[in-house]
Amino acid sequence: MKHGTLTTKGNKVELRFERRLAHPPEKVWRALTDSKELAHWFPARIEGAREAGAQLRFFFEEGDPGSGKMHVFDPPRVLEYTWEGDLLRWELKPEGTGCLLVFTTIPADRANVSRDATGWHFCLDNLEASVDGNPAAGFDKERFSALNADYAARFGLGSFPAFMLGAANRVADASLSIPGVEAYVFNGADGTQLTLCHAKSDAETGEQWRDTDEYVVVLEGSYVVRINGMDMHLGAGREFVIPRSARVSGRYTAGTRTIHARGNKPPERSDS
Repeated sequence: MKHGTLTTKGNKVELRFERRLAHPPEKVWRALTDSKELAHWFPARIEGAREAGAQLRFFFEEGDPGSGKMHVFDPPRVLEYTWEGDLLRWELKPEGTGCLLVFTTIPADRANVSRDATGWHFCLDNLEASVDGNPAAGFDKERFSALNADYAARFGLGSFPAFMLGAANRVADASLSIPGVEAYVFNGADGTQLTLCHAKSDAETGEQWRDTDEYVVVLEGSYVVRINGMDMHLGAGREFVIPRSARVSGRYTAGTRTIHARGNKPPERSDS
């Protein structure tokens, strides 16, 4: 299967691709390590010694270079290095006259995984074309968009982007009072608050009275809102407005992410 798969590794996730290639490991190894061969499919130029412990630099046509380090260089079996916090590992396993290429990466930011999966899918397509002696496919905007949507549907984001999770906006546990839920709050000029919630485990809120309307959108997972004793089941993609003066409680399933917008005083931040 050419599509990547996603698995949880502790508090991180691993993106994995497998490609069966009709060429021996030695030929594919050259495509993975030789600068001229890399130019046919890899998204950046890599500079640095091809040996364990070497510092690496990654250059695009525009922008500042990235950095990384070679961790494993075992030809023609295993190649492993980091690139701007992401771990990339390439393994070649002989299969008859060809080989199985197993590529795994552990992204530094879980929120980028759908985008990364799309990009690596294209790179591996071009790697396969290169070792077969065919030209690389040009960038196809429509195909990229369709594949990215496919991976987003398969994986979701799984977490909010790292830039939104600054410690200054973290809601204090005592203020939130929902064990198992991590939350971050942002304030508008008119006093409106926007709270991002991520349930790390199944969780329930205590019953509260709403003194303003509340807008809720479920990004991923499942959230049950109980309003005046009646349950409303909200799945991914659902929006809902909780009216003011309602008696409200809620239940999260583990992994659920929600956004809540309200017009009253925000919860206290953890550094307040």
